Amino acid sequence: MNIFIVFSLILGLFSLQACTNSSVKQHRNLPDTASTSDSLTLSTSDSAASLTSPKADSSQGQIFLVRSYRIWEKEDPTAVLNKEWYDLYEENGQYYLGKADYEVKDGFDDCAQVATKSVESRRNSLLFLKLKGLKVGAVEHVKISHSEIWPKESVAYSFNNYKIKLQASGTIKSTEVQTDEKGHEKVFHEVADYKLSYISNYENKEKLLFQVDQYDDVFMSTLFVGDIDRDGILDFIFSNPSNYEEEAMLLFLSNHGKSLLFEAEVQFDC
Repeated sequence: MNIFIVFSLILGLFSLQACTNSSVKQHRNLPDTASTSDSLTLSTSDSAASLTSPKADSSQGQIFLVRSYRIWEKEDPTAVLNKEWYDLYEENGQYYLGKADYEVKDGFDDCAQVATKSVESRRNSLLFLKLKGLKVGAVEHVKISHSEIWPKESVAYSFNNYKIKLQASGTIKSTEVQTDEKGHEKVFHEVADYKLSYISNYENKEKLLFQVDQYDDVFMSTLFVGDIDRDGILDFIFSNPSNYEEEAMLLFLSNHGKSLLFEAEVQFDC
């Protein structure tokens, strides 16, 4: 009887060891989520806790659309321009910052029946800027991979070992194929409840760049990706009108990790 009990105990120990080894083996075969997950993707809880929006602070500067402006009740939008403004312009595929070089011409808007002031740059200008710390000279930039970022799409950029992802969400209400001026066909979506977020590997935060309740026959597009403030981190310029009778631009400036947001918009409806 004693021999039988000892034998049973030995068998039990072998069985327990086999189960333990099997359990350890199964655990080691699980994927390492820390090493395989996207380094630019925050967890749901982290994202909700760290979602921030860049500061829109006019005391830090302004941006200005190079275009024609209507004069309402003798208010002249072009009066803000002076020698402190810079010009972000393109020349032979390279971007530069220089002191704004322009002239203002008087005109008349037949649609609205009001006088106008038109700002005409002597360069191929993208935007006028009045920001602290800007320096004249060539501006590093990267090629725009996808200009329009539709809901559920994302675009990634790498620059100076920094990785940045722009991620879009929203509702596509309808889709159609449009033909542009050059005869090229492209898909266009009517979008509502749109949000564009910014995620980087240099800070554990997801930033909400902007949101639009409804786009009316237009959509956002990326106009420039480069280092305007020369801090080694990418800045972005977007075209972001909410309807077809509006021109609007948005500048996201990384600003050494203390990001800033600047907006300018002009309505030209009748």
